[in-house]
Amino acid sequence: MTKNTPSCVVDREVLNENTVDRMDDLGLSVFAKLCGYNRGAFVLDPPDGKTYGCLSFPQSFSTNAGITSNPIADSAKLMPAFAAGNITAAQTVDVVDQYISTVYSTGGNGGVDPYGCDVNGLAKLDNCVVDDGTETPRSLYPSGEGVKAVTLAGAFVPALWATGGKELSMEEVKGFYTSKDFQDMAELGVNTVQIPVPRDAFAEMGEVANTVSHMLDHIGKAGLSAILVLVSPEKEAKGTTDKEINDQVTAAGIFANNAKTIIAVQVPSALPSLVSSIRAASTTLPVLVPINKGQLTNLAFPPDSFLFAALDVGASTSVADVASSDSEGDRLKMFYHETIVCIDRSPIEWLDCYKDMPVYITSGFDLGVDDCIYKEEKGFKDYGQCDRFEETVGSGWWERHRQSLAARQLFTYSKGLGWSFSAWKLLGEESNGVIDSPGKLLCLRDVVAAGLLPSLSTHGDGASCLNGPKADFAMGDLTHAPTESPPPDCGYGWWNATTKKCDYWIPPAPTPMPTDKPTIPCPSCEDMGTKEMIQAGVAGAVIALVLNCLVKKMNGRGDGYQSLP
Repeated sequence: MTKNTPSCVVDREVLNENTVDRMDDLGLSVFAKLCGYNRGAFVLDPPDGKTYGCLSFPQSFSTNAGITSNPIADSAKLMPAFAAGNITAAQTVDVVDQYISTVYSTGGNGGVDPYGCDVNGLAKLDNCVVDDGTETPRSLYPSGEGVKAVTLAGAFVPALWATGGKELSMEEVKGFYTSKDFQDMAELGVNTVQIPVPRDAFAEMGEVANTVSHMLDHIGKAGLSAILVLVSPEKEAKGTTDKEINDQVTAAGIFANNAKTIIAVQVPSALPSLVSSIRAASTTLPVLVPINKGQLTNLAFPPDSFLFAALDVGASTSVADVASSDSEGDRLKMFYHETIVCIDRSPIEWLDCYKDMPVYITSGFDLGVDDCIYKEEKGFKDYGQCDRFEETVGSGWWERHRQSLAARQLFTYSKGLGWSFSAWKLLGEESNGVIDSPGKLLCLRDVVAAGLLPSLSTHGDGASCLNGPKADFAMGDLTHAPTESPPPDCGYGWWNATTKKCDYWIPPAPTPMPTDKPTIPCPSCEDMGTKEMIQAGVAGAVIALVLNCLVKKMNGRGDGYQSLP
């Protein structure tokens, strides 16, 4: 495998010439994020004898973008130039692309920082490896298809929140997950079923192993594949040796290798010995190694072209993730989880790019933002986070923000090998299209019925990560009452808000009405011919002559008299 020097560039699926004008605030998303990197400085490669920053862009940024006049001098000039029409949308994105790439290369720590290319979901790692046939495949499917899975919660490993607070017998499991469920999964666009099973389930072909085989038959008939997730007990039985554990994992590997429906096995932990145990059963069976975000830089395995990472992106791993004790705090928590989802693409791409370890999202893909599904279980810590769930039922605010969270997750988690949604359904509850319990937020069937998840026929919409979530958590469904406009001027009276009219002690004089039109028609000349017109003209001339003589005679009556001063 030949390594290149990875770069960080704009993800044109998210930010491009058709979407840049839809950004709420490019400066806040990009420059506010990166202007503090490398103490705010970046340089060119090869160097040109200068150091640049947000307050001083190199001329080459504009030249390379095709901007021939009025070059972009700094970050503050970019968007005003675009808004004024001085540069095109494509040129704007090109400048941003060069800025992001240059800042990343100046830092020089991409290989040790999984979040070094984090630009609020707008950027991606590029130029990672040269495909020479030796690197790890980028899909668990030979076709290159991404995994779209759902987990069988509570079937073989206890998940009391999904099974009515009780562990199920194998007969109950068969009644809980039926062939119709797998057919419904396939119709929604699911292509894989993730099956958590006890690590020792296949050491002897007992009831659990037989029930797993029963499930695999139904899964295969529905046209689906399966991923086997091996789970260690919370407490190991006394006297259990490492050899016994490894033998149990090998037995599971043999079972999976012989089952046509199974495409991968997830080992219980990131111990290299467990991977070796699967390899004792098969050298080509894809193996998933479970990790969390805190373990990204610690992974170290021998070269293995069929070794993949299984990342937990759960939203309830710390007190800060789940704690809230009032309605505004609940909404702020939701806003927080929406905000950070698109950032999760960074570790997904970093492991693939720098560790040659493509990532599968094994857990944490759901719409829950707390741990309220465990409220009735021993050890639950109550911070007030579960006291107001009924406020979310029928709430337009919560519906919009859950849709936003789901869209961001679908796009981000599809950046790797694929994902598994946390559960399919709850025991004894119908899918009525209403999210009326915390558990339904983790169930794919219920989330889809409620209209919260985009179609699984796509890998999500890049526009989902173009902007941050709407920061309207303070008011929620409430809105400020509209301010009334000033009342009209009533002169010497006053405005009556009840009747919506002006009132007066002495009513003003009525407004004069216009005079009616005359009812006698005006004379018309329409009936007069040429003869009549000539006669009228002669008559008019005679009258004018007589009047002229009278005027002269009247003027002559003053002759011989002295005019008064």
